[in-house]
Amino acid sequence: MKSEKTEKIDITVTICTRNRASQLASVLDSACKLVIPAGLVWEFIVVDNGSSDGTSEVVAGYADRLPIKCIREDTPGLSNARNRGVDEAQGKYICWTDDDVVIDPGWLAAYAAAFKQHPEAAVFGGRVIPHLEKPTPAWFEKSKYEWPLHCLLAHRDFGDEPIPLSFTGVMIPWGANFAVRVAEQKRYRYNPELGVSPQHKRVGEETDVIYRIFKEGGVGWWVPGSKVTHIIPPKRQTLQYLYDYSFLGGETFAYLRDRYPTDNYLLATGVPPPEYNYGKLRLYWQTLYQAAKLVVAVIINHKSKLAHLSKIAYYIGATSYRKST
Repeated sequence: MKSEKTEKIDITVTICTRNRASQLASVLDSACKLVIPAGLVWEFIVVDNGSSDGTSEVVAGYADRLPIKCIREDTPGLSNARNRGVDEAQGKYICWTDDDVVIDPGWLAAYAAAFKQHPEAAVFGGRVIPHLEKPTPAWFEKSKYEWPLHCLLAHRDFGDEPIPLSFTGVMIPWGANFAVRVAEQKRYRYNPELGVSPQHKRVGEETDVIYRIFKEGGVGWWVPGSKVTHIIPPKRQTLQYLYDYSFLGGETFAYLRDRYPTDNYLLATGVPPPEYNYGKLRLYWQTLYQAAKLVVAVIINHKSKLAHLSKIAYYIGATSYRKST
């Protein structure tokens, strides 16, 4: 199954992982069912970001079925792992996905076709469809495709037709399913201050890269035939997880506001978050205001209570970052 070293590699598939050996086995099982177009030469890189479980042994178990290798990157942090994957990639394009998905058989072929159809493009993105493992709370099932839960689930579906990607309307892919041309990817690396790590809990490292590419004139396309199913365990279907995720968003956006006040992807969306120009005191007041609205929403059982909880966590996350600087 392995390509000869003299062959030119077309596509590098990359997954970053840490201590999720059983989940990784599931996504690799699905990768074995990929439909590979005739003549396509590809490689599969798993970046092990310091696992202490059997991650490397799991990867080795697929060497007879996939053109796969495991690369160890001990510097913790998702962005560091992604950057190691970039360094190791030999393909013309990198297709990124996560260790908690099931890959559709047509995923890679759809990207390969899009690369040929849009040689001018540097960024591509495909569907991320959440699958909720049981038991699922009724309130979660009912609101899973609405804000804020659709963000928590990384749900992405822009329809059945290829369309240009854009920050207007936030028509951009997320980390579970996107691709970048290697020429641009090696120029625009992932910021270690973004992405989850032991030092901080932030998101948006892939969005930052896409923003930088687009800012310099790069373009991207939606690839509707490229799909992954995002597996959501019950522990992520809770109010606590919604709070924690929203907290990360608040900390991330406060960091971007302080480090890149006039140059970040929030501005590119055209809808910067409400606290964008707020100081600490105003953040406190906004937190209290949203808490009061949450109490009212709970009393009258209004559907907005999830949104108010998310905003409370968001403001607290932003306040936490501001207090630490």
